[in-house]
Amino acid sequence: MEKQSLKAKRKEWLGRYIPAEVLGTITALIGAWTVYAQTNSFVAATAAGWFGEGIGFYGYFIVTELASNTKRYSQHGIVRRVSLAIAAASTNLLVEFMPAEVVDSFIIRPFLMYLVPHYIHPYPVGFLAGKFSADIIFYALAITGYEARKHWLHR
Repeated sequence: MEKQSLKAKRKEWLGRYIPAEVLGTITALIGAWTVYAQTNSFVAATAAGWFGEGIGFYGYFIVTELASNTKRYSQHGIVRRVSLAIAAASTNLLVEFMPAEVVDSFIIRPFLMYLVPHYIHPYPVGFLAGKFSADIIFYALAITGYEARKHWLHR
């Protein structure tokens, strides 16, 4: 099998992650800005933004993975099809995202989403700067997981 060029891989990665990133960014900003406007608390706004981003980002992937795996197992009865789709989607998403999520959620993202708005104003701009800084590290790890998933799980 011929290896993809780096340009083709970049296009694949962008097509995969941009819709989830846009949805996650919108839900993060709505959550953070709403809570900050009510509390003036960077800590509370950070938590709301983190939670909102998770809902938007992973909600997108859960729906798309379940949909694609349900189609993949369409030859089975409904109970078996749903069971197989859930198992495949769960395995795929855990391999792709778990290492990235552990490092991101417990170390990188909370630190940057809390710290950066103290130095970049207004708050929404600082919040987004911290979020996008964390995204760079997250995606380096997630893409590694995605490529491992393609290599090991779909042979």
